[in-house]
Amino acid sequence: MITKQKFFLFFSLSVVVIFIWYLSDQNDISVEPPSEYPFWKPQIPFKVSEFEEKVDKKKPKTEKKVSAEERVRQLVVEEIRKAPVLLPIEAIKTEAYWEVNEVLNYKEVGDIFRDRLVDGTLGPELVVIQAGRFRMGYIQGEEKPVHDVSVDRFAMGRYEVTFEEYDKFAEATGRDKPDDEGWGRGNRPVIYVSKSDAIAYAEWLSKETGETYRLPTEAEWEYAARAGTETKYWWGNEIESNRANCDGCGSPWDNEETAPVGSFPPNAFELYDMVGNVREWTCSKYEEEFNGEEQQCLSKYDNSSRVIRGGSWYDLPAKVGVTHRTNNWWSSEGKINFLGIRLVRM
Repeated sequence: MITKQKFFLFFSLSVVVIFIWYLSDQNDISVEPPSEYPFWKPQIPFKVSEFEEKVDKKKPKTEKKVSAEERVRQLVVEEIRKAPVLLPIEAIKTEAYWEVNEVLNYKEVGDIFRDRLVDGTLGPELVVIQAGRFRMGYIQGEEKPVHDVSVDRFAMGRYEVTFEEYDKFAEATGRDKPDDEGWGRGNRPVIYVSKSDAIAYAEWLSKETGETYRLPTEAEWEYAARAGTETKYWWGNEIESNRANCDGCGSPWDNEETAPVGSFPPNAFELYDMVGNVREWTCSKYEEEFNGEEQQCLSKYDNSSRVIRGGSWYDLPAKVGVTHRTNNWWSSEGKINFLGIRLVRM
């Protein structure tokens, strides 16, 4: 006969065993992943393949079947919860993003790149120009004194701004498209662009890309055009034949019309048409003698005469050298069919 004491002892032990079994069963159930992944991600990226390896090493404690895919998700959540530093998921760039931007954003001198616009298309092609010091001087009927000038690293348009590039800006901003004289648009250098047009285009590119575009200073322009040389043209002191487009350069377009950009060999900095084709605006104030203005940019609201460089399809060889300089003497805005744009990007 079972005594009352033995019965209570047996009952108590049964309750303890059942309670232990219950706790053990509850702990064996894996934590369910959240219905939505957290909005945060570890600062140090991880690969799913690393967690797939853990699936085999870290099996669930129970016999409840859990798929490998589900277990990987659970392990990811565990890692997220353990991460000491967290960043918003938008701040973490995907591998695809960096693959694209490795091509688009420059890092080294000589790199050729393009910035992406808001609509996903690409801006003008640019090349990174090394910082340096050079002897700056000009020839205008007679030799003038030269002086040493230093420039910081910058990127410059490989080509003069084309109608295709400028027309896109005009359409986006509701501006009138400039006349092409019937010579063609597309990859021809844009003409009939004023100082204000050039500045507005640079500001639009800056807004579209999030970078800083502007017209070059006179010093930056000559440094880029020379590309380490000290001769009248970047290839030497003689005009030679078919090296550029001017009135006497020996090209098919001489003294007739603009040539498609890139029709002639580039200089050592991989810049095309730095002499001839169209003259190019700078942002510097024109002075007869160098006095430091050549290293500065005027305010866009300043109506002082600006330096124009490079010569054009219309000019004689003497006026297309890397040292020749002029200004917009024919009008305050300078719209004409032998003047175009080339930008720098800082």
